[in-house]
Amino acid sequence: PAPPPPAPPSPTAQPNVTKNPAPDSTALNNTLERLRSLANQTKPPTAKANPKAGGAPTAGGNPKGDITATLSAQQMGAIGERVKECWTKDPGALDLERMSAYMTVQVDATGTVRRAGPADEEANRMSDPRFRAFVERAQRALLSAQCATLPLPKDKLGAPQTLTFRFRP
Repeated sequence: PAPPPPAPPSPTAQPNVTKNPAPDSTALNNTLERLRSLANQTKPPTAKANPKAGGAPTAGGNPKGDITATLSAQQMGAIGERVKECWTKDPGALDLERMSAYMTVQVDATGTVRRAGPADEEANRMSDPRFRAFVERAQRALLSAQCATLPLPKDKLGAPQTLTFRFRP
């Protein structure tokens, strides 16, 4: 049996026109097009010097935008008292007195906690179930409806901010 004849071309098919000629093409038109595009470039490309490596673009401060260090002891105490209202400890947890966890908290422009989680340096400790339970209790306290709006100073409101909390019994 003979193979079936090829299907007729589709009436809606359109050729794909490319502006860049194929780099491996030996066709005269492609070579001429490439030479014309090179001839149109009359001045060399301009470049700027690279900035010096390292350092923050605005000197000083935490690279993550953490405002904790800019708060006074009284302001930190007021924020801590607010969160302490919602934080519960498991009195039966082993070595509870020696536990401590750093939490990174992001607040919105109104001072309401929107995201809370263990700080980067605590990530390797999350495999310990006791530590994980400790961190989860701290996270629930920060995100609870009663305590999520933090008493930040007025000069810190109006833009999203990052804070670092240390939870310990």
